[in-house]
Order: sequence, then structure tokens, then C-alpha cells
Amino acid sequence: MNLIEKYVLPGKKMALFFYIRGALHNLVPRFWLNASRRRVLRNWEKRADADYLRWRRDIYCRLEKPCTIPEEAGVALKDVRMGNFQSRYAVDAQRSLRYFPGNALLAFKDGDVWENPVVPTLIKARRLNGKNEENAVILNLDSIRHWLNPHDNIPFDKKIPKLFFRGDIFNKPARVKFFEQWADNGMFDLGDTNRNHPSRWQSEFVSIPEHFKYKFILALEGYDMASSLQWIMASGCVPVMPKPTVEGWLMHSQLVAGRHYIEIAPDFSDVGDVMRYYIGHPDEARMISEESRKWALQFNDRKREKIISLLVVDKYLSSIAKP
Repeated sequence: MNLIEKYVLPGKKMALFFYIRGALHNLVPRFWLNASRRRVLRNWEKRADADYLRWRRDIYCRLEKPCTIPEEAGVALKDVRMGNFQSRYAVDAQRSLRYFPGNALLAFKDGDVWENPVVPTLIKARRLNGKNEENAVILNLDSIRHWLNPHDNIPFDKKIPKLFFRGDIFNKPARVKFFEQWADNGMFDLGDTNRNHPSRWQSEFVSIPEHFKYKFILALEGYDMASSLQWIMASGCVPVMPKPTVEGWLMHSQLVAGRHYIEIAPDFSDVGDVMRYYIGHPDEARMISEESRKWALQFNDRKREKIISLLVVDKYLSSIAKP
């Protein structure tokens, strides 16, 4: 795959632009960002959408009581940067954290989420299992992977009525199980794109826009969230998935089955019946695709998303008791 195919496919963010934008943000003086943050925090409740902002903030940060961070688990805010953490996570974190005093103490976690932290931590996602969920304070991290905005110009009626999937299934038991049960069924078009550990379902890479030829796209969680879900919802296709077990900036816990996505059983036993129903009821499938797209569109207001990020960090830092 050449660089054009890798970075300039329609809807694909260019990594170079991502890092340049991050570098430019780091040139903005902290005193200016601090003044901007104080202005936002003074005025946000006067906005017409204040209730919405508060709702979003409280989904991402569930902390309601003062808490402490052990010294060994904490890091100074100014030290959440490239070199100390994975670059993609550090760049995204800095876009919110640099608005706050650099000596503030916090806990920060990069990478995929295997379990919820035992201390309140700024993190990409939380597991919806009832264990330490409030300690997982969500920020929009690793956005270059999870937040693509491709253009889908194919009318729903012109899309192929099959369930489509292309992706890596290596070391992802749920995806392997799905392939074992359904890969040979004519209602499905499934392919494994991992070239280093090929399976019997090996397939060539397919660009994101190529997915949009199909009415239904499978979104299965891998190590944590299904990284494809945001751009599936932003398209004119229908996400098909079990009830989410991990929540990120997309607010997975607020998604409603039958409205924002087609739900299938965690063991995939009902997938055949579910797909036969929706293939036979295209109007119902179209309504789900429209509601799904509306959900994705709410994240496109960059100014509002910035305000929400600042509110989340402010609530988090305000909940941390000073040593």
C-alpha cells in the first residue's frame, strides 16, 4: 500500500496533519490557554445547550465525591506528553490538558483498556461491567484511529443487502467465533485482512469507502472498542453488533438497540434470523441508518467538543483532593 492509498483515501485523516496540528497547539502560550479555559468555565452555563453539555460531561466523568491519587499512580499534568506516553494519546490529551495548570496531579492511561483503573484516571474508554466504572474518566484519545469522517454518497436503496466486514481477527476470539459460525453464509461478506497471521478467511484490504456499497456493516469489539463504529454510524449504512461492553467518547452506553444499531446476541446465535428480518424490511433498516447518522453528527461541532473536553478535565481535577 503506497502513501496515497494509506493516508489520502476519502475520509481518512492524514497522520502528518494530525501531528502538525498537535505541534502548533503546543506553541500556544499556556497563559493564553489558561485565560481561555477560565472564560469557558465562567460562561458555559449561559449557553442554550448547557443541559446538553452537562449531560455529556457527566457521562464521561462520573466522579461525584472527592478522591485521592496515590503519589505512585500520579503524574504532573505537564508531563502528559510525547516521550512519556504513546504519541497519538499524548497529542490528543495535550489539546485539553494544556489549558490547565501544569503542576496539577492526575492519573493518565494510554493504550487499549483491559480493565477499569483502581484510581480515577483520564483514559480512552471504560468497561461497562460495573467494576470501578466511575474511575474511568473518558477523554477523546487516539482520535486519528477512532474518529474518521468519510463521505458516503451511495443511497441506501442502492447498497448491497449483505452484512460486510473486513478487518483483523487475529487474537480476537469474538471475531474468530463470528467467522466460524457465519463466514460461509450467503447473507455475509466477511474477510480477515491480517497479513502477518493469515487465516482461512484471508482477504485483501478494503478501503473505508468500499464498505459503503453494503447496507449492513459488522462492528465487533476487538481489544476494547470497535474502532470502526464511529465511521459506520457517520455513513449511511447500518451498524450490526452485540450490546457494547466498552464505552468511549461516542457514548456507547447511550446507544439504543433498534434505533442506533441492529443488536445481535453476544454468542452470535441469532445473527441469521436478525439479518433475514432486516434484509426483508429495508424501510426499518433505513430508519436505523438515519438515526445512527444523526448520533454521529452531534460530534462534528468542534467548538462544542472542545468545551465538553474542558468541562470533563475541570470536573476531574476538581474531584482530586490536594495532598
